[in-house]
Amino acid sequence: MENVLYDNLRGKIALVTGAGSGIGAALAKRFGSLGVRVICVGRTKETIKETVSSIKYSGGEAIHFVADATNPEQMEALSKEIKNTYEGIDFSFLNAGGNIQQETIENSDLFQWKEAVDINMMTFFLGVRVSAPLMRINGGGRIILTGSAMAHYASVSNSSYSAGKAAARMIANTASLELMADNITVNEFIPGPVKTKQALKNYSETDLNSPFNNPEEWVKKPEDVTDLILTMFSLPGLGPTSQIFSLARR
Repeated sequence: MENVLYDNLRGKIALVTGAGSGIGAALAKRFGSLGVRVICVGRTKETIKETVSSIKYSGGEAIHFVADATNPEQMEALSKEIKNTYEGIDFSFLNAGGNIQQETIENSDLFQWKEAVDINMMTFFLGVRVSAPLMRINGGGRIILTGSAMAHYASVSNSSYSAGKAAARMIANTASLELMADNITVNEFIPGPVKTKQALKNYSETDLNSPFNNPEEWVKKPEDVTDLILTMFSLPGLGPTSQIFSLARR
């Protein structure tokens, strides 16, 4: 049934950043199982190679590329590698990011604050710059940003994360307008609380104030969110753009 549901994805070429763990790894593996050729990108060679190995073991096709998604030179090198290997791409899941700095504005180290903003903003900005030209080669494409509900409200000691995600959201809005004529859509996916290694560094499962203990929330594993993302990629070229698809219950 699954292969029928997502049959229009088969044979497509997808770029996944942050593919070494969490949601990125889970989606890359689902893509591979559906006959999508996957370009797995991450900063840690060992983890993205593990993702690629898992895809290949299950009969899928994938390659890995080590890159820091905030680094323009490394992302340009990625673009050249994709052109040499596949020429163009159809999908981009720009998932690299994270809440890596939690401190009040007054007590924040400026360098760390800017780095934390970049890991959520610059990763998407550069991802769009890489993806759009490669998608034009294939006649269009779908770009999806892993966003956050925290882009839309403030919380104490989270200014860098909220600012980075809010900036990425505005870049997505702008890109959707700039790329619409090229049959490229740009949408945002908000997963809500997902038990990833990165998320559990910031929030204890035993803390009553943790989103993982909110009785009104759906607390998920990375694999639980992939169906919505696949559905977003399955939408037609004249479908929604500059929209938010959310699994958060807030």
